[in-house]
Amino acid sequence: MTTNKHLYQHLIEKIKKSGRLQFSEFMNDVLYNNDFGYYIKKENIFGNKGDFITTPITSPLFGECLSQEFINLKEYLKESSILEFGGGDASLLISILKTLQKKKCLPEKYIIIEISQSLIELQKKNIKKEIPELLSLVEWKKSSEKVSIDGLLIANEFFDSLPTERFKFNNDKFLMSYISESNGSLKEVWDRITDEQNKELQTAVGKKDKKFPNNYVSELNMEYKKWVKNFSKSINNGIIMIIDYGYNSQEYFLDDRMEGTLVCIHNHQPNFDPLINIGSQDISSFVNFSHISNLAVKNGLTVDGYLPQSSLLLNLGILEIFETKDYRADKKVDELNKLKNILLPNTMGEIFKTLVLTKNIDRKLLSTKEYNQINKL
Repeated sequence: MTTNKHLYQHLIEKIKKSGRLQFSEFMNDVLYNNDFGYYIKKENIFGNKGDFITTPITSPLFGECLSQEFINLKEYLKESSILEFGGGDASLLISILKTLQKKKCLPEKYIIIEISQSLIELQKKNIKKEIPELLSLVEWKKSSEKVSIDGLLIANEFFDSLPTERFKFNNDKFLMSYISESNGSLKEVWDRITDEQNKELQTAVGKKDKKFPNNYVSELNMEYKKWVKNFSKSINNGIIMIIDYGYNSQEYFLDDRMEGTLVCIHNHQPNFDPLINIGSQDISSFVNFSHISNLAVKNGLTVDGYLPQSSLLLNLGILEIFETKDYRADKKVDELNKLKNILLPNTMGEIFKTLVLTKNIDRKLLSTKEYNQINKL
């Protein structure tokens, strides 16, 4: 195991002072603690040398496709920008701006909301390497509080990394997860649900008649509400694309999914124990797109589409874009394999979904023109 001893001790001391931590508090510290958090301090997160690979890293075709919707939008809005929440290693930004530069359709600005200074430095390094002439277009913000754009807002693999709560249904009662300590060791304990959590759970589940099996464990993300509200405030006129691995609420809370969706990744290997590899592994939960959709409507957004990543990319012309590429024979095989990886059902194509929201837009979107599964929300 590769636990960060400083972070582990920090958690133990924090629990001794407060008695226990809500699971979301624990997860937030593990991932985002200013001194020791995984996303703040870990040197290699993305790529083969890190813990996992995102779709934009897998293939630049992903960013090229999203660019097509921005071009469609820019014809309607004239002056428009791009706002990305969580910039990763800047692979998405680079592929989008490269495409828009060729199409002579660059945004007024490209803003990244990023709290990790180490990731900001990585993003700047990669942008300077790939598109130094476009660096001046990019702005970094720690918060979206004072950001307001017309254009395209992208949240790719953002919601899965938000600190979540865990709940258990036991003997006709809902209990919530807390992290406690005993003799210097972390352990999970359960206590009664609060009124606020219970109310949010109803929004997340959607169906009032849903009955959970005994000892059923799953996730309830109380952060969704805040971020959907932020998204709505951050965009005046435009499109919001939320792309992540997840399900609608009916699939999310399947009776057979007794242990929930929480997953940890360390050196590309998954495990289901958030109490190991503290500070050295990612912790995330699958996204409940129905929950986000319900909150979006409450915040004045229009739900335009819900579809698998593969369908989104097909709508945006990924196959046609691939055919225009002049790859060398040896590279074409490699790029074709990458294309399959982001499209096929048993890889990223079906596991990843897209929720498309709009605000003050009366225009046919390319991304939802076919294969829309909005009725499944």
